[in-house]
Amino acid sequence: MRFMHRKPDRSFEAGEVTRVTPVVAYDGELYRPPDWAQRRRDERDLGRAHAAGGQIDTLTLQTGSVPRFQELEDERLEELAGLDERTEQELQVARAEFEAQKIRLAQSQRAFGEARAALDDSQGRVTELEQPSRRPGDGRPSSIALSGSRWPVVRRWLPAALLLSLLVIVEVPILYQVILSWGDSVAMTALLAAGAALIMLVAPHMYGRAFRSWQENGGSPQGRRLLVAVAAVWLGLIVAVAVLRRDALVKPLVVDGENIGATSDGVSLVPTMVLLLALLVATALIAADLGRRMHNPNDRRLRELRAKRDAEARACAEAQEAYQRDTGYAESIAQFLQAAERRRAGRLRRIDSGFDSLATAYLGGVVEGLKDPEAASWAERIVHHRRTTRS
Repeated sequence: MRFMHRKPDRSFEAGEVTRVTPVVAYDGELYRPPDWAQRRRDERDLGRAHAAGGQIDTLTLQTGSVPRFQELEDERLEELAGLDERTEQELQVARAEFEAQKIRLAQSQRAFGEARAALDDSQGRVTELEQPSRRPGDGRPSSIALSGSRWPVVRRWLPAALLLSLLVIVEVPILYQVILSWGDSVAMTALLAAGAALIMLVAPHMYGRAFRSWQENGGSPQGRRLLVAVAAVWLGLIVAVAVLRRDALVKPLVVDGENIGATSDGVSLVPTMVLLLALLVATALIAADLGRRMHNPNDRRLRELRAKRDAEARACAEAQEAYQRDTGYAESIAQFLQAAERRRAGRLRRIDSGFDSLATAYLGGVVEGLKDPEAASWAERIVHHRRTTRS
């Protein structure tokens, strides 16, 4: 197979490939010409041998009759017959290969069209989605997801993370005081307090994330009722924690064996309960709102669509390259078939010229073997007569 250079890459329209130079051109030549250089050397040696053996002399050259010429003519006719046979075989094989290549080309064209359509669809969906969100529920990703930069993510979510951490730090000692009598040891009480603080903040945070997903994707009435039920249950837990805290506040404190009274001495229970509920509800709302703001399901959707588009772009490029390669190969077969007559005419000229050079080489060998100036003169006349007659 002959390797050829590819033309500079071009942008292809949907489903179309321009005419290209094949990377691998079709080579269906079955005819192999003789090694004319070696044959000429052999004929020269044969001429010298015939002259030395007396099979040809100057007198024979004067008559213009060279027996070897008839043998060469027979060889030429035999070579022409072989040429016709090989040329016909080449055409049959090339036509069969062209029909098979047309099937492969149709398959690669269909694959390229499908890959291009999939890529266009994904690109359109990505382009439609690449608009920054302006309000929850608009189906748009965040500007951070659009930019793909990590620093804006850190800059935006670091304050929220710090706020959540601060709330956890504040909640731990408060809950430690509330459940002081539950733990068997200080470490156990601290672990219970830390776990309760995390639950008090992580649960609303996850609720905010779920609420944002519901805002973006919508949901059934059952999902809406579930969110309301979860919020009601959480409100009930907040009330329970507020009651525990209130009891901890009104519980008398004993320091060094001396009863110093409750922390909330002089404060009515109702304002204390309202304050505790307000603090707990505010903490839960802050955690829930942070979860709602930090979680945008469209960000993940955008990442997945971009990854899908990139994979389809690679597949489309491979399909395009295969289509281009099959198109170029089919073009090279068509050119091979179109050039059949020119190729045969060129081979005929080379065969005639080749056997003419063999005859000339034979005469040269005869002249060298005879070593007769007159033989050289007659040989030159024979060569001139052959060329004139052939032309």
